[in-house]
Amino acid sequence: MVIWLVFSSVLVGIWVYLFYKLRRKNKMRHQEFERSRAQLQAKDSENVRLKEELLIIKSGKEKLKANLEKYQQENKKLQEAAKKKRKKRSDAGKHRDVSSKNKRTGKPKGANGGGLKNPNPKEIDYTREHYLDVCPKCDTSLKEVNPFGHHVHYIRDFEKLKRGMQLVYIKHIIYRYKCPRCGKLVSKYFGKLKNARYGLGMIAFALWERLKRGGSWEGIRFTMEHVAHTKEAVPTIKTFIDWIRKYEDEMVEVYDAFIEAIRKSPYAHVDETGIPMDGENWWLWVIVAAEVVLYISSKSRGSDTIKDIFREYEGIMVSDFWSAYNKLSVEQQKCLQHVVRELRNISLKELDNRNKAEKKLNVDNELNEREKNENTSGPKNRGRPKKQPKPLTSEKREKLEEIKVQSEKASRQATKFIDFFKNAWKKDGNDTSVYTPLERRISVAEAELRLKALIKEVKEEGPANDDIERLINRFEKYSPCLFTYLENPDILPDNNPAERELRPFVVQRKVSQNFISPETMRIYAMHLSLYRTCERNRVNYEDVIIPLLKGDTTEVLRLLGLIKENPPPIQISK
Repeated sequence: MVIWLVFSSVLVGIWVYLFYKLRRKNKMRHQEFERSRAQLQAKDSENVRLKEELLIIKSGKEKLKANLEKYQQENKKLQEAAKKKRKKRSDAGKHRDVSSKNKRTGKPKGANGGGLKNPNPKEIDYTREHYLDVCPKCDTSLKEVNPFGHHVHYIRDFEKLKRGMQLVYIKHIIYRYKCPRCGKLVSKYFGKLKNARYGLGMIAFALWERLKRGGSWEGIRFTMEHVAHTKEAVPTIKTFIDWIRKYEDEMVEVYDAFIEAIRKSPYAHVDETGIPMDGENWWLWVIVAAEVVLYISSKSRGSDTIKDIFREYEGIMVSDFWSAYNKLSVEQQKCLQHVVRELRNISLKELDNRNKAEKKLNVDNELNEREKNENTSGPKNRGRPKKQPKPLTSEKREKLEEIKVQSEKASRQATKFIDFFKNAWKKDGNDTSVYTPLERRISVAEAELRLKALIKEVKEEGPANDDIERLINRFEKYSPCLFTYLENPDILPDNNPAERELRPFVVQRKVSQNFISPETMRIYAMHLSLYRTCERNRVNYEDVIIPLLKGDTTEVLRLLGLIKENPPPIQISK
């Protein structure tokens, strides 16, 4: 019996020891868990704070950029106003015997005609003679027929050197023949350079300056003067515009080929921007496909401008949320970058509201504390006291507290959606990233379920303001178009290619400020399409523009890869 009592007491002691040891161990684990949980919450709050600071820094950078542009515009206006106010010479016109009202404008009667003078024979760099071997009217051989006369044609052109270029004068001697068969007077046909004063090199240079650098016509004339070292050989602005219009037929052929290439492309990025057209607001549309870039000038921002291009289109169109695109019966991918940008703006606005409310509350707290200290302090100082702001009423404090809470809530909800959509560009291998291989991405249906779960979470908490609620409605409406890129390898989740192609014209718009002729803008959009297509395909624009000016559109399309060269026939040895 004694042995049993001793054994049982030892056993109970061991149980009690183990029980307290396990209890202590569980307590330590619980404390460690609580410590880790507190650290995680601190890291989350620190992460939120850093995100808020990053947004504020980015907004400050954008404000500085906007202020700089505003300053430049105001400075330009002041310079123009100062130029208009500039006083004329006090002695201007005193040497004239006849008043300006009675004075006849223009050249005196009987004077020689104006216009561009022929160059001095000593300045001629090249002389080229043009004979005819065959009559262009009836294809009769003219090899044994002697020319009975000739005429001379002078052309000013730019010649490309190893370093830079120079102005050259070319003398063309064109011989005339009388065909023995048809009796017609014939000579070599120069095409669109007939009666022209400037060569293809000068035309190509002016177009390159306009399309590449976005320069004004006055700026291009100034550059040409430096290259030519003379003002006499530099064309006028009207001549530049005539060059654009002269080659409309060739540009239309290339432009139509671009439209056909878009219709066969697997994807097309579409965007639009405004054009100030002689007091009216027009629009420049851009379509970026796999091989071409197409610009369209239009008075309308509606879908009628591009509906013919996308009729029976089998590819995927990437665009923003402008309602005109919804009228097109094509599969679409909406730009998620627009969503992130708008959410970021909402978050910045709400953070600004929260900071303002906090500042007002802190000022009010300092006022209340100061009043308490003054009541408990000694005698007041003599003299009139400084005027102090009045403390806030209880109603105003409650309103500021409510604004602070709602702003923090709205910023937090916007940040949740930002983190969700920004996964589309992360390179960490997540299953919704565009950089993740196609086989490792989730389906469109799974992505929609994740978005619905996030929307449900925000709705249960309650949307903080109207902006969050509006974006939630947009997500629910366009949910099938937000994740098309997950199942298509060539599709991007943003519309950046179209926005990048609009930037050159935006620069041109800032330089020109206003456009006069819709017809000239239409042809200019064709030339801009050709130039940006060359840039997209990494083709030298100078190699393309010269064949175009010569009328060889087939060579232009071949250089751009829109006409595939036929392989040589396979010869089978017998």
